[in-house]
Amino acid sequence: MSSVRQNRQGQRPVPSAVLGAMWLASTPRFPEPTIRAHWREGRCAEVPVGDTFDVIRVLNQRLGQTALEDLRRNEVPVGPVLLNRPRRAVEFLIPFVRGLEWDIRDTERITRRPEEALPRVKMPIPGPLTVDGRSWLVAPDGGQILTTPAHLATAIRRARRTLRDAPAVAGRHLSPIT
Repeated sequence: MSSVRQNRQGQRPVPSAVLGAMWLASTPRFPEPTIRAHWREGRCAEVPVGDTFDVIRVLNQRLGQTALEDLRRNEVPVGPVLLNRPRRAVEFLIPFVRGLEWDIRDTERITRRPEEALPRVKMPIPGPLTVDGRSWLVAPDGGQILTTPAHLATAIRRARRTLRDAPAVAGRHLSPIT
């Protein structure tokens, strides 16, 4: 995917990271200036989820990264994906779908619950930087593509099998994913 896109007038190119930041900051229930202020200060912004998108947190970093590789290898459109080093997790942005059943081992769905405030997920500004141990494996680019839950579930299951069946690497045995 190109790192630069034309703006609506077809004039000056707009970097994808800028478009991605605009998209993330436009979540309907959180003031855009607050998100942008956090990013200007070099901090993560707590972006609300459960309106425009949900987050699937894969609680095992290797499993999440292997699932991402599986999605790419199978040429599945992949939306934004965060590496969350403090939790050793990978976080996929998926479309918000009311009533979505999600019961995949080693994952959790972060979404709105009835009668509760929207949950928030810490996100750095789109781009190559790592902030508070978080970085984008696939940064939002303004295209608003999100990974579909069905494709992600399939990729996680295949990744689990791949890691379970993986031979020892360079004489080291990998911890099993069961």
